[in-house]
Amino acid sequence: MHRIKTRGLQNLVAQNIVELRKKKNILQKDLATQLGIKTKELSLIENGYFDLPLSMLEKLAVVFKVPVEIFLLPLTPNERPDDHFIDKAKLLDTIDKNKMQFVLNLMDIFIDHKLEPLILH
Repeated sequence: MHRIKTRGLQNLVAQNIVELRKKKNILQKDLATQLGIKTKELSLIENGYFDLPLSMLEKLAVVFKVPVEIFLLPLTPNERPDDHFIDKAKLLDTIDKNKMQFVLNLMDIFIDHKLEPLILH
């Protein structure tokens, strides 16, 4: 069976899993054990070959002690939270009402969870 690497959101999720695992100093084999999967499966997940079900994201969130939503945002080491803020804020005027509500809900989640320490430096 030929595996096809996913794109877009799943790649972002995969990158965030790797970054959080490394930031927490967790070995791949140890994380796999905590998730109840094989190391090879985790490797495929981290390389973007699997679309993860929400249940797996929830398990990862418990292990990393973060909200599930953190996997959906870019966690780049060189980007500070205020980088390009004005440009991003201008984009809010261009999105429809439903997407705007989604963005506002995400902001509420981050404010409620005080995620500032989770931004990778």
